[in-house]
Formats: sequence, structure tokens, C-alpha cells
Amino acid sequence: MNTAPTQHAAEIASSLAAVIDKRDAPHPARRHREHIAELLYTACTALLEAEQPAASGTTGAGPVPADAALPLREAEILASRAPGTGLPTGFTAIVLAPVTGRAPEPPSPVNLVSPHLAREEAKLRARLALVEEWLLDTQHPDVVPAYVALSLALRIKLALIADTIPVDEPLPYRQR
Repeated sequence: MNTAPTQHAAEIASSLAAVIDKRDAPHPARRHREHIAELLYTACTALLEAEQPAASGTTGAGPVPADAALPLREAEILASRAPGTGLPTGFTAIVLAPVTGRAPEPPSPVNLVSPHLAREEAKLRARLALVEEWLLDTQHPDVVPAYVALSLALRIKLALIADTIPVDEPLPYRQR
């Protein structure tokens, strides 16, 4: 059982690193993915070594350890500079949610006019919110890896939907 928000966040960071490290990647992106996984493992270590709150049993709303936040930010920056990794913006958002006590922000909506894509996006958003809520509420570390893998997969699918519509495409395909 999770005894502290930082421990839960560490489990999430470790699971996310494992998922990213295991994913198949084209040769040029493999090096970037390995580095991103290392950064996530660094954040995991920092979270495990962070001082726990004085009152046990508190959940969230605590300070974010700087030693954990920095490698997470670096992982996001690296992923944005190396799009071949296939990792969407905000993929690390779930890691610190147990510490902050706030659910991560979902990806920005695409505002699709296509009814099919709009329905698909709505379904994915609903599933993502549910999975991430389960992940934050779970008290069993053995289910964390499955929820993390599903959260990442849903975020990737949402990013792929956003990428199918060119930014310079005129209406009705994309609203601005």
C-alpha cells in the first residue's frame, strides 16, 4: 500500500519510465527514449528520498520536491525537441499529481468539426480522465504500471488525432 503521496508519485514515475523504455522505437529516437526514461528514474529516486510530511495519512497538496520536478521538466523538453519519440506534450503530468493533489490537465481539445473524429476524441478524453482518476486513487502498487501504460496510450492517441488535422487547414476540418 502507498504510505505517502511521494511514494505513489515515485511508483508512477518508475512505471512511466519502464513503459517508455520498453516501447519499440526507430533507431534515431531510441537514444532519446532511453534518456527520457533515465530522467524519469531520476525523478523516482528524488521522490523516494524526499522528506515525508509530518502528519502521516495526508494526501496531496504538498510541496513538489525540486529534485523531482527538474528531471520531469527536462524529459518534457527532450520529448518536444525529439518528436520521433512519439511522446506527447504533458506525458509526465500524471507523475506529480499525487503530491500536488490535483489531477493532471488533459491535452488541449482539437475542436474538430468531423463528427467521427469529435466522437473519438470525446471517448478518449473520458477514458483518460477515468484512468488517471483510478491511477491517483489506487492503493495497490501492482496495478500502477497498467494504469500508467493505459494513460500514456490514451494521451498518445489524443495527440495523433490532433496531428491528423493540419494547422493551416481551412474550416470545416479544423476550427480555430
